[in-house]
Amino acid sequence: MTPPPKPSSIGLIGRRLIEAGHLTREQLHEALKVQEETALLLGEVCILRGWLTYDQLRAFLPTVRSRIGNKLLAAELITMEQLWLGILEQRQTGEKLGKILVNRGWVEERNIDAVM
Repeated sequence: MTPPPKPSSIGLIGRRLIEAGHLTREQLHEALKVQEETALLLGEVCILRGWLTYDQLRAFLPTVRSRIGNKLLAAELITMEQLWLGILEQRQTGEKLGKILVNRGWVEERNIDAVM
């Protein structure tokens, strides 16, 4: 078994998630390893592994701005799975998330305009 990460290497969000009891050190270590091997963010890995819910993660993320994906989720216009698939496609293509979601038929352009 690989030793757990040192406190200085886990970052503020990882440390806070451990302190709150949402993640174990082992889960965080595994998530950091997967993060290094993929293009996924730490929170995405934890959600996909079933260790965190979106709402749990969101409570620990700094509130920078309200993004289109969050707004569409809150309005129940898309699912979490659709959001993640759209984000992954966005990373590959560089296209805007709203355009991707519309092109896939998951949301209408009028819904994008309504939440902006």
